[in-house]
Amino acid sequence: MKRGKLLNSELNHAIASLGHGDLMIVCDAGFPIPTTAWRVDLAITQDVPDLVTVLSAISDAFIADDAVPDRY
Repeated sequence: MKRGKLLNSELNHAIASLGHGDLMIVCDAGFPIPTTAWRVDLAITQDVPDLVTVLSAISDAFIADDAVPDRY
């Protein structure tokens, strides 16, 4: 059995694949994403899960070098 909060296999794989200098963007449905980008869609309904829930679960899975808040 896997320990930790993250149960989504694709999100776990994305985090495990991150290397030094790689970028992960956690955003809402309105963020423009290039078609060439690897995207893991966690949406169930509008605003579910919310950003705080997603960031909380992800923060337990890895240590970020830096975080940049939305400037808008």
